[in-house]
Parts: sequence; structure tokens; C-alpha cells
Amino acid sequence: MTNPGPIEYVGQQPPKKPKYPKTPKNSKTPQTPRSPKKPSRFAVLGGIAGILGFMAALAAYAMLGRVVPSTIAAYACDATACSTEGMVVAGWLVIALPAVLIGATAATAKHVDRTTRRILITLSVLAGLVALMFIPGRHRDMSDVVQGPGADQFIDGMGWALGALGASVAVALLLAMIGRKAPAVERHYSVVLGVAAAVLLLAAAPVAIAKTGPGSMSAEDVFPAVLEMNDDILTRTAVGDQRGCTGVLADESLLNRENCVLTLHAAYRTDDSDAVASLWAVLYLDDDTADSVRDGLPKVTSDTALTVFSTSRSWVLVGISEHADGATITSTDRPWVMWPLRQVAYRFIGYQGGLLIDPDPGDDIHPRTAA
Repeated sequence: MTNPGPIEYVGQQPPKKPKYPKTPKNSKTPQTPRSPKKPSRFAVLGGIAGILGFMAALAAYAMLGRVVPSTIAAYACDATACSTEGMVVAGWLVIALPAVLIGATAATAKHVDRTTRRILITLSVLAGLVALMFIPGRHRDMSDVVQGPGADQFIDGMGWALGALGASVAVALLLAMIGRKAPAVERHYSVVLGVAAAVLLLAAAPVAIAKTGPGSMSAEDVFPAVLEMNDDILTRTAVGDQRGCTGVLADESLLNRENCVLTLHAAYRTDDSDAVASLWAVLYLDDDTADSVRDGLPKVTSDTALTVFSTSRSWVLVGISEHADGATITSTDRPWVMWPLRQVAYRFIGYQGGLLIDPDPGDDIHPRTAA
């Protein structure tokens, strides 16, 4: 058989492939439906546990919000002896710390490893949650959230820190507007904003300290060298303050039943008698603690000294009246020997409350000239 030339293939079509019938899309052939997968018992229990856990976390956060703020303020008072500077800085830190952590996390997110980034995020969240606990709720203000000695100074520190953050937001908006016309500002926007916010936040602390009224009291401030009350002149013979309350009472465990922060002490003599009045004011972290300590103090009896216990807010007052020579105190002497102590106590209470008044003499306690 001769081999056909290439001209023979002109006009010929390649052989067709056999076609197979396609299955119609809407086939009437019945198909067995797949039964839906039933959720496992563990998946259901896990979902319920997750919901209950979330609700429990919200409840726990709400309960902690009533305890944590005052606890933080109390620890700050204990650590700083309730000094104005210490309490203002502590309140400032409540706001400044989460702000710094969030800023640091945002600035270094692309430059640190995953572990460091997670640590920064975790710390930022925790600090932010603590700061949110200081937000007053319904029918509450900041004085209800933060209580105890130095609370006003603590709140002032928070307020100045919040003011600095507000100023930082204003700076951010201003830089954004300037950046539209100044490319250099737009290129370095993050750096300029970070520096400006840091300066504003740091500057808020010393300004807050300077503008905030004194929170702590020193014995020198409370008890003057010469005290004039009810036309009497009392001369100070001793003054001092100390951390804690060691040495105030012979049995130190009585006042140390709870954590005592600070003790102020002063002693006076009068110009019309030989009576000597000594007062110790012991500071505790809240009013209830002071009342509890006062209730646990036993009555002290002595022929040569009269000991009186009382409270003024979060302070326990220990007062002792006696003759300068240690003589026995008779029933006739008792009213005027106790009189200088009442005057010194009124001085302390009035200074603490910002209203200095003279005590009124009575039948049981009065000056010697009225005897």
C-alpha cells in the first residue's frame, strides 16, 4: 500500500472521541440524605462552661471593683506614711502605668519577639482593667471608690494624670492637622507624639503634688510650741512622730493588733497649774480599723495618771494626764488635771477637720481657776 502524501489529509477531520451521556443535574434518581452531625456531649458541656465562666468573671470583676481601689490606696498609705507626695504619685501611677504600657506595646510591637509582645499585651490589659475599677458606678463618686487616709490626694493624682492624657489627645489631633502641610511632621508623627505625651504625663506628677493640699500631718504642724486656748497658755515640752506605734503603750500588742501606720506625739504644761498633758495619735488605714483597735483597749487605772482612749476618724487617740511631779491625783484634782488634755485633743481634732474651736468647760472637766 502506497503511503499517501500530505495532500491526501487535506479536508479530513480527526477521528471523534466517543461521547458519554452526562448525568443530568436534576437527576430523579433518589439520593440518600446525610444525617446531620449531632454535637458531642463534651462540646455542649464546654459551651455551657464557657458561658458560666464568662459570667463568673464579670461578677468577680464587679466584686473586686469594690475592694481593689481602697486596697491599693491603703497599701500606698502604708508604704508612704500617707504623705502628700506618696499618695499623689500612687494615684498618678494608676492612670500613667497602663498608658505607658499601651504606648510601649504599640511602639515596639514590630521590633520584639512574640513572647515579649505577649507579655507587654498581658501587662497592658491587667493594668487597664485595674484602672477601670476606679471609674465610679451609678450613684457613686470617687470619694466612694477611694476611701481612707490620703484618699483626696490619691484622687488628685489620678485627676492630673487623666488631664495629661487629655492634653496628649489634643496634641495628637494638632499634629495630625500640621502634618497635612508639613511632611516632616507627618513622617515623624509617632515619635513626636510619643515624646510630647511622655513630657505631659511626667510633668503632671510634680504639678499635682504642688497643687494638692497636704494629706499627712506632722506633729510639728499640728501641735505648736505655744498653744493658746480658752485664754490658757500651754507650753509644749515634747513633740515627735514615728512610723508605726511602738512604745506608745507598755503592752505593744494592743495597738499592733492591726497595722498602725504613723504616730504623732506631743506633751504640754499649763501656765496655771502643774498638770501635764501627753497625747499620742495613732493612724490606721480606715475608720473601722481604728474603732476596732479602740474597742480592744483595756481600761487603765492608776493613782498618779489618768489614761483616756478615743478615736477621731482613722486615728486612735491615747491621752495621759498627770501632775508634773507624779503626785497622786485626788478627786478634787481630777477636773483640772484633765483639762489641758481636753484642749490638746481639741487642737488635734480641729486641725484634722480644718475647724479649730476651743472646748467648753464642764462640771467634770474644767480649768483650775474654775474649781
